[in-house]
Amino acid sequence: MSGVRRKKANHLAVFKQRTKNEDNDELSRSLIIGARKTGRLNLSSKGLSTGIYLLRAPALPDKIWSINELTEEELRDLHVEFDYEPLEERWWEQEPLKMLDLSFNSLTVIDEKIEFLTELSTLDLHNNLLEKLPAEIGSLRKLRIINLSDNKLNSLPSEFYTLEELCELYLKNNLISTLEAEIGNLIMLNHLDLSYNSLSELPIGMGYLVRLKTLNLCHNMIKELPPDVTSMRSLKTLDVSFNQLETIPPLGELRKVERIMFQSNNLQEFPDISGCSALTVLHLDNNNIPEINPQYLEATGHLKKLTLQGNKIEVIPEEIVKLINLKVFDLSHNNISLIPFCIGILPNLKQFIIEGNNIKNVRGDIIRCGTPRILTHIRQTVDNNTSINTKELLQPSASNSIYPDKYVMKNTKLFSLAGQNLLEIPEEVLEDAANVSVTIIDLSRNKLSKLADKMSTITTVTDLKLTSNHLASLPEWIGEKYKCLQVLDLSKNHLQSLPSSISCLKYLRDIDLSFNRFTELPEAIYDVESLENLIVNDNSIAKIDVPLLKKLKRLAVLNLTNNNIAHVPPELGNLKNLRNLSLSGNCFKYPRQAILMKDTEEILSYLRNLIPQ
Repeated sequence: MSGVRRKKANHLAVFKQRTKNEDNDELSRSLIIGARKTGRLNLSSKGLSTGIYLLRAPALPDKIWSINELTEEELRDLHVEFDYEPLEERWWEQEPLKMLDLSFNSLTVIDEKIEFLTELSTLDLHNNLLEKLPAEIGSLRKLRIINLSDNKLNSLPSEFYTLEELCELYLKNNLISTLEAEIGNLIMLNHLDLSYNSLSELPIGMGYLVRLKTLNLCHNMIKELPPDVTSMRSLKTLDVSFNQLETIPPLGELRKVERIMFQSNNLQEFPDISGCSALTVLHLDNNNIPEINPQYLEATGHLKKLTLQGNKIEVIPEEIVKLINLKVFDLSHNNISLIPFCIGILPNLKQFIIEGNNIKNVRGDIIRCGTPRILTHIRQTVDNNTSINTKELLQPSASNSIYPDKYVMKNTKLFSLAGQNLLEIPEEVLEDAANVSVTIIDLSRNKLSKLADKMSTITTVTDLKLTSNHLASLPEWIGEKYKCLQVLDLSKNHLQSLPSSISCLKYLRDIDLSFNRFTELPEAIYDVESLENLIVNDNSIAKIDVPLLKKLKRLAVLNLTNNNIAHVPPELGNLKNLRNLSLSGNCFKYPRQAILMKDTEEILSYLRNLIPQ
């Protein structure tokens, strides 16, 4: 190299405007070399501005936009010979700039020369003072992630909506009041954050974002959701909290949604979530909801957290017992006067928050003691004001108080003996369950080594939970008699195989075989064409049989983590219906961990690229 001394950047220029050379000196030689080697340039928190209004602040160096071009000085110093290697960098091995971080500066505009960074895939501009984006942003056709949060943007240029490879868009805390319908053109979006803006409505075109997994719209002024929001079939998290929502369309088509946040709005009725079978968290605090509509709780059995604090609810419906996985139930500060017995038979309830109501059948000191004391009280006592019918429901079974009464089962359609350490179930209890046509059976966390034949008479079961038992096999009748079964949890047992009759379960959507002793996926599984979720982590499975997996046309979730898989066939990438593929914790070398950490679509794409052409 020539050895020419570089001029030091003048950081002490207080009373005179900085020169262009001084601004360019902010991009040091070492930063340039590092960017050319890695394709990444980090200029975060450098105090950079546009050079217009702050005389002291360094402006954004022009060299950024042509960082891969050699200067005249570099060309003059370069000696390309076969027996000579430059000490600092090999210009012919340069990486084009793919990641640019300009966050936490004072930029008000971005130079139109950004169009020259055509290989850019990640652009971080959050925490600046940007008021607009240049139209040339539309030239970045390979851009996948852009963070524009914490700026002063009030709109996006029309060219922005041509970025069809964009997967993640962060616009939190700006001044956006209108969203164009062209947002629907960004069909590859997985994550969209529009929180803390000034949006009052959403365009119909958002329904085209069918790959969206996270949609954050909190802290806006939105009054209603467009009906085509239900087209976002991949959505897992929907946050529209702290808005002005008054009406919500039925959300049953969002089969993959796991978290819904509607707190602090103006809702007048309980939202229709019937069919949201993957939903685990629902926040509805601080609205004007007068009742919990039991019909809207259909097929939401995975719900673990339901918060309704600060509404106008008067009655807790008995159908709430269908939420057998419910752990947190917050009904504080409503208009409830009675706690029904059904609360006492929710097997997994850990937090039941009821203060701020005018409860008449449980003393205030008991309520102040918390959930365990409340549950103990309502299980053991009946208030004098309780009706005769409720007293009937509270009558314990003659054989043992731990067994559910047939009247309770008739009203709730739930047969639960979870966590009782039972070795077997009395036949008369199973007979009662069959006579009242229960639809949910929860025998999890017991010591069952086999299923009693009497259970085969309960032919109305749609949800069967047998997790954490000692089962080494299942009877053949389980597929022959339980024709309506939709959810089957067999996790944490000693199973090595499944009966062939499993193939008869034509409505089965979810099966959990995790933490068992399977060395291969049971053949009968491949004939369950309705299967959407297949969880087989923590077994000893050695092989992925792609031709057989292709038979499961609806399979969306496949979890094979922590098994003995030595080879991942590239053909697995052709299973394009998969929305969640988990493979970590196995003994294969490829794909490497860095690939496995990416989204499922990227993993599948990687595998497809390995298929010989």
